[in-house]
Amino acid sequence: MTPPIKISFSLRAFVFYFAILATLSWFILDEAIERLNVALRKSAESVLVDTANLLATSLEQQLSDGSLDTWEIERLFDAVYQRKLQAQIYQVLKEKVDTEVYVTDGQGKVVYDSTGLNTGEDFSEWRDVRLTLDGEYGARTSFRYADQTEEDDEKIMVISAPIHLDSEIVGVVGVVKPIEILEMFLLADSNQLKRYAIGLLALAMILGYLVSHSFTASTNRLANFANDIAAGKKVRRPEFMDKRFSNLSKAIAHLRQQLDGKEYVEQYVHSLTHELKTPVTAIQGSTELLREDLPEEERNRFLQNIETSNSRMARLVDRMLSLAKIEGLPEVTESKVLNLSEIVDQLVSERQTQLQERNLAVRQKQTGEGEVMGDPLLISQAIANLLDNAMDFSSPDSQIEIMLETTNRDCQVSVCNKGPRLDEFALNKAFERFFSLPGPFRATKSTGLGLSFVHEIMSLHQGNASIQNTQEGVMAKIWWPNGTTA
Repeated sequence: MTPPIKISFSLRAFVFYFAILATLSWFILDEAIERLNVALRKSAESVLVDTANLLATSLEQQLSDGSLDTWEIERLFDAVYQRKLQAQIYQVLKEKVDTEVYVTDGQGKVVYDSTGLNTGEDFSEWRDVRLTLDGEYGARTSFRYADQTEEDDEKIMVISAPIHLDSEIVGVVGVVKPIEILEMFLLADSNQLKRYAIGLLALAMILGYLVSHSFTASTNRLANFANDIAAGKKVRRPEFMDKRFSNLSKAIAHLRQQLDGKEYVEQYVHSLTHELKTPVTAIQGSTELLREDLPEEERNRFLQNIETSNSRMARLVDRMLSLAKIEGLPEVTESKVLNLSEIVDQLVSERQTQLQERNLAVRQKQTGEGEVMGDPLLISQAIANLLDNAMDFSSPDSQIEIMLETTNRDCQVSVCNKGPRLDEFALNKAFERFFSLPGPFRATKSTGLGLSFVHEIMSLHQGNASIQNTQEGVMAKIWWPNGTTA
């Protein structure tokens, strides 16, 4: 069975928005065209009223013995129909006079028709003629021919005016305007309205898409943020322009902090307990043996064991506190311009005694200006850990190389020692908490937290750390983006 297609909420909302917008646009456009049609007919009717009364007044002045004389109006329309027009009325080109006129006598019989088609016909039943003869306003919109009443058949608008002789109506002048001409103007304006409507609809669709995309992008950022912190990643809380999304991201971050606090305590208590077992056991065994009567040499050896185990526990606690501090930070709290060369010089100077005891030399290489952005204390601690590891694993009478590479985009610090190379499994586990190898030139076992500490510092700086074998020994490297203000 084919699984149902899943449609995202934003897509459903966008389709719903499109359906409503398109429906409203169609109704508004339809109403606008209808109102335009009515306005166009009203305007045309006003002009036809003026024309009909103008012609009626002209005929009244030509009445002779009470008889209608249409000779002048016949001559006028025969001439005007011969005129060739080139009138560009907005989008419509008018090339001839399309207004028609007919004149009836007092009984509604046509005595003159400018088209020559209706002379002698009885128009007394047409609404415009009947109402005008009754002394009312005569107007009609109808099919041109009574026997042609299909939707596509020709229609006309007619306005009639009375011809008076004294106070008596002796005839009617009807001015005819083909509806087709009005529809040409309506069609041109309607097409323009449709183009505007389509443009506005497209703009609204683009804006709707942008809003939908923004909503989707915000929800995706929230989802990614929640997934990242659920996976234990250290990510910055996303910021949003919308206050509701911003409050939600704050709530997720706060919830993660609360959960992290419980897991954090459990994890560290377990780890610390595990690592303290060895020195505690050593101290307990040594104190039990010291209760016995032992030679001075053995007594001193057991006292030395107690001192060594106590020192190891102190280092473990200090390192755990330092690691806990930076693991609890969501971002770097202080970022400013640092000079890497000065930091390295200071660290080397602090370790001159240990270096001289082993006859180790430190050589520094630098490319770039050496000025970078970062937390002064954390960057210094990271480099110090790399340097201490290199000293622990360097062969006597050898040299440690520290390479500083800086550009406008990133920073890189590499520390290389000459000494035993590491096995593959050690390279893979080097940054795990409490993983430690016995240093061939180190008196006591390390805490196994140094490189883990370095890795956490780089994570806060949106960088990374690595360790690999070289032809002569081991190289540890850290790098992070220059200019970060994380």
